[in-house]
Amino acid sequence: MVVGAGAAGLAVSRCLAEVGVEHLVLERHDVADTWRSQRWDSFTLNTPDSMNDGLHAGPDLRTTRSRDEVVQLLAEQAQALPVRTHTPVTAVDSIPKGFLVATPDGTLTARTLVLAAGLRNVPRVPAQAKRVAPRVHQLHTADYRSASQLPDGAVLVVGGGQSGCQIAEDLSLAGRTVYLSTSRVGRIPWLYRGRESLVWLVDCGFWDQSPHDLPDPADMELTIPLLAGGRSLDLRILSGLGVRLVGRFISADGETIGFEGSPSAYAAQADEAWARLRNLVDHHIEEQGIVAPDPATERRPSGPVQDPDTATLDLRAADVTTLIWSTGFTGDLSWVHLPLLGPTGRLEHDGCTAPWPGVWYVGFPWLTRRCSGIFYGFSRDARSIVHAVLHELDR
Repeated sequence: MVVGAGAAGLAVSRCLAEVGVEHLVLERHDVADTWRSQRWDSFTLNTPDSMNDGLHAGPDLRTTRSRDEVVQLLAEQAQALPVRTHTPVTAVDSIPKGFLVATPDGTLTARTLVLAAGLRNVPRVPAQAKRVAPRVHQLHTADYRSASQLPDGAVLVVGGGQSGCQIAEDLSLAGRTVYLSTSRVGRIPWLYRGRESLVWLVDCGFWDQSPHDLPDPADMELTIPLLAGGRSLDLRILSGLGVRLVGRFISADGETIGFEGSPSAYAAQADEAWARLRNLVDHHIEEQGIVAPDPATERRPSGPVQDPDTATLDLRAADVTTLIWSTGFTGDLSWVHLPLLGPTGRLEHDGCTAPWPGVWYVGFPWLTRRCSGIFYGFSRDARSIVHAVLHELDR
């Protein structure tokens, strides 16, 4: 049984089908539901086609894929696989030699279980949201589609990661006045020395780093450096578009929002993060004797990043009518009645293997390597899971 018909779950299903393992994929809504219901209209994948193995887009590779293209490609894949949509799993319990899987349509049994339901599909909003003035329209990234759905007026976007910066860009290009609450996040230019920077990092082994390769385990909690599908995006670019940068959100009190930290310092830290990755790429090019354009030709973001005069923002004075929380997602596996969590409440795993025999995870961040939570890593993790499933079924 595979729970979840997103890109990761379908990758496991394809691999199971290839080796002839009877299985069923259960999906609570439609195939690729997170892509359908939690992405804005102009969204594109951050990774180029060459890194999107799970999409099976064909030989005519394009640079990037839009939200709707991702949904269409995954839905087409699912047609050839044993996927049952609109069948939420309400409970999983252990039984001798397998699992009891409860759904509204009845109970099923399975010898093995792959959890592909995701850990980034439940919106996370800080408790301080309740302290914002009631007149301000609030929504999460998951509910944002375009500027046209919002009331007239300025918009405050809280969250300086991928979603927050891309939504700030989207709103600014639509002519809105935008305030962006920033944070410490690296940056990666889309192109460097003639290729996509992310592809260079594939060749450098960056995406294949395992948790054990990191000098500090806390590095697994770092936000993926900023970029956007097909283009560079960072604080300097946003500032050049007219986005008004403020510090990291810390408090709300009616019409007053408090911040800390310095946008200019965050921009400098982002430059330092790219410098470290750039050195990795440059070393690889030199070591392998690759002919590539000179690094001096890199197009660097220009323009200063100004710090605000105060550490607070008066929403009414700034005519802010909407606040978008780009504060990330969490997951919910409470319906799995198995001891999956460790003493600290975190999900335990050894690679893709859960701490209960016959259970595996796929599509979650940092399962086996840095790429486990993105398209580039789904198929490889799926193949390792299927190998383990075959071993378990032979026992």
